[in-house]
Amino acid sequence: MKRTVLSFTTIIVSVLLTATLISCSKNDEPVVPESPVPEELENVVLVYAASGNDLYSNMLADKAEMLRGLKDTDTSKSRLLLFETIPGNAGSGRQAILWEAVRNKKDNSFYFKELKSFSADVFTTDPQRLSEVVAYAKEMRKADTYGLIFWSHGGGWEPGNSEHTYPDDSSNQPVAGDIADPDYWWGVDISGDNVVSDKMNIDELASALPDDGFHFIWFDCCYMSSIEVAYQLRNKTDFFVAYPTEIYNPGLNYETAIPYLMNRNPDLEGAARSLYDYYTYFFSPEPAAVTVGVFDMSRIEEIARIARQAFSSFVAPPSSELICYSRRGLSANLYDFRQYMSRGADIAGNIIDTESIEKAFTDFTVCKFASERDFNNKLIPSDGFSGLSTYIYRDNTHTSLSDYYRRLDWFNAVYPH
Repeated sequence: MKRTVLSFTTIIVSVLLTATLISCSKNDEPVVPESPVPEELENVVLVYAASGNDLYSNMLADKAEMLRGLKDTDTSKSRLLLFETIPGNAGSGRQAILWEAVRNKKDNSFYFKELKSFSADVFTTDPQRLSEVVAYAKEMRKADTYGLIFWSHGGGWEPGNSEHTYPDDSSNQPVAGDIADPDYWWGVDISGDNVVSDKMNIDELASALPDDGFHFIWFDCCYMSSIEVAYQLRNKTDFFVAYPTEIYNPGLNYETAIPYLMNRNPDLEGAARSLYDYYTYFFSPEPAAVTVGVFDMSRIEEIARIARQAFSSFVAPPSSELICYSRRGLSANLYDFRQYMSRGADIAGNIIDTESIEKAFTDFTVCKFASERDFNNKLIPSDGFSGLSTYIYRDNTHTSLSDYYRRLDWFNAVYPH
């Protein structure tokens, strides 16, 4: 699901501002880079952006925000890396570049310096490219901890059904598939000749990442805060940050969030609150819809244990009784996870200790923020919002979607089968 358009005026202003900032950084004064990189840093944050799509103007704005956000941070022991796809044909214009944000000691500003250029005829949504970029970043910038931010379109756990085969440029056929179609996946990368729209399945994404590789993984895209996604990544990261609903197309405000993320112990709650504040107060007096949750992955197995008990004689609750986080009648709507689990247990007659549930979710949830109303303009009840979504599983269905769901780690961990 694509990021939701906020307003045409907002986009134009941000793009013009970005162009001004970029042009101002190219002055006649020689760049004086900061000191050489230490052999080992305290913290490296990698933004992995599948940006070769209709969001690229937002990428330009976000790059400028990142550079502004670094201005007052101590980069002597930390680094910000950005991998992006620049749209264009594979042989003309399309690029895949890993940048490093470097301080110009002359005026204390930051600019992006190329660290490595990758072959353009591989999709950013190809799990092999993700593995390649992560491995290279870790090799070139050794650090005590790493953070990983996924930037793009997103839709949760459902498969994108992509083959990751980059086409040759001889075809002029229209792009295959609509960016905003109801398949769930992470990321969209469009081939330079507009033949293929490629996406990455969540199990592919997890397999591409090293175990215990990251202090946090943050999805700056729609719908990725689902229990299915979080559980698939349980061995990859200490903390999981994502949005259960859509996010407006400006996404995370990197200028305010970056200072919280570049420390040895990143302040994820501070960064999440900065996102909430941005949409709540920046757009005052009519705040925009926004949701975000931060979760401690060391506690997720206790959540799975309770879910196994809740689903031991599983009965799917009626969707009309649950908070729905999706819009436009998607093929698999997403509902609040905790509410779904509790209601399903009640219907099935599975008695669950409410105190144990409360403690498990309190321990698992670092923080969660939600606007008063969602993207459907419906109230988000404060006592019902868990910050995580889930799929209403029905065990009597045999479709490609339900068959894929039964492959996910979450299904195999908690549902009777």
